[in-house]
Amino acid sequence: MINKIVVLGGGSAGFISALSLKQRLPHLDVTVVRSKSIGIIGVGEGTTFTIPNFFHGYLGIDPSEFHRTVQPTYKLGIRFLWGPRERFHYSFTSQLDIRYTQLSKANGYFCRDAFDYADLTGAMMANGRCFEVQNDGGPLVNTNVAYHFENEPMVEFLEMFALRVGVKIYEGKVNRVECDDDGVKALHMESGESLSADFFVDCSGFRSELIGKTFEEPFIDYKSSLWCDKAVVGGWDRTDEPLYPFTTAETMDAGWCWQIEHDSWINRGYVYDSNFISDEEAEAELRRKNPKTGKTRIVPFTSGRYRNAWVKNVVAIGNAAGFVEPLEATALAIICDHASAVVRTLVDGNFEITPSQIKCFNEYNAINWDCIRKFLALHYKFNTRIDSPFWRECMANVDLAGAEDIVEYYQENGPSLLWVKSLLDSTDPFGWEGYLAMLVGQDVPYDREFKPSDDEQAIWEALKDEMLRRASSAMKQEDALKIIRSESWGWRPDFYSSVSRW
Repeated sequence: MINKIVVLGGGSAGFISALSLKQRLPHLDVTVVRSKSIGIIGVGEGTTFTIPNFFHGYLGIDPSEFHRTVQPTYKLGIRFLWGPRERFHYSFTSQLDIRYTQLSKANGYFCRDAFDYADLTGAMMANGRCFEVQNDGGPLVNTNVAYHFENEPMVEFLEMFALRVGVKIYEGKVNRVECDDDGVKALHMESGESLSADFFVDCSGFRSELIGKTFEEPFIDYKSSLWCDKAVVGGWDRTDEPLYPFTTAETMDAGWCWQIEHDSWINRGYVYDSNFISDEEAEAELRRKNPKTGKTRIVPFTSGRYRNAWVKNVVAIGNAAGFVEPLEATALAIICDHASAVVRTLVDGNFEITPSQIKCFNEYNAINWDCIRKFLALHYKFNTRIDSPFWRECMANVDLAGAEDIVEYYQENGPSLLWVKSLLDSTDPFGWEGYLAMLVGQDVPYDREFKPSDDEQAIWEALKDEMLRRASSAMKQEDALKIIRSESWGWRPDFYSSVSRW
């Protein structure tokens, strides 16, 4: 019977896991073991739209307090400087996988030239706007938006909130892990103390102290699909730059560069393949294209996952279970999803876990990570923006790792909506919209050319004009944040409701 849980690691994965367990199952004794001397990666964080809903709906974090303390900015999606187009936008809404009733084909067929105005969110991203204006002059906030925040103040807030709801925090380093036939029995600390528990959550990051080091679980490398293995991270103080409501992903000579928008800081990071460019050359390219960049640091990483994330009485969550580069900001989303899956498993098993439950969790974990792998592979296989040795090799040799049927269907039929359920796993986090955004966005050609009639083209242009009109009158992010962070702004108690899968 599981009553006492130790979470190893005090980063975002550790505190999100601890909060999920304690908030949903308050009778549990939950302790986070962390060492401030180890630290956290601490880069600018981009998220998906699931994070505000999870934080405020599932964990019960007050959005007003969160906004005033952590001061997140809003993200409507990703602006890709990628492929042959000048740009394209990946939003958290349906731009391409829907069909307006007035038209004979799905939106994707009408976006061969450009799709800045296929829906309102894309139109607002194109115009640097964030929210429509309500009748009272405030921003019309919805739940299809995500956050940008700096990792360190976010983790500090989660720690404060965890203490408030009864999570215990133990400061110290693990010296030795004691195991028996059931798994981990106790963590022996450098202080001489030992911490025992019925169940352990490994959130120790890239070190993967329990799943990787202690249990020596095999690691499945994604190198054939995701070649990048380092990032040079930097940024600069914001001056007169616009506060964009999106993450930017920009093609570089040997990888890509993110830009994450904070109130007073612009965070830039160049993700690259060290087989094609040295650390010094990567930093020089970053500075050449971003001359304001200040101090930088190198973050090495390996893309892949452990074969099993749950072994005996230990489950790994976050970087301790797997890692992929942050092209689609999947890190926090998968942490939240897997933390809630652990909660559901404990409840379903009456706090006594069976081998078949562990097996099913591991299959779910593997599907999630492998879906992310194949989706990110599309970003490399078809990006023709820069003619460099790295990108030529990517287009020739990147392993699509399961996305072959999706690509074949698209290349033969275009952005069709007909057989989507046959093509995608039901748990695929990106959906057909995500795949279409990357295929149409990168202008991947397809065989069945569609030419709309003059009448249909006129309808499409009128729809675009309406999106442009609404976006042009929408609120800029700076103005929206002033209102949302003010004492006069109030959130409806039911604004963030728990999503069914949580």
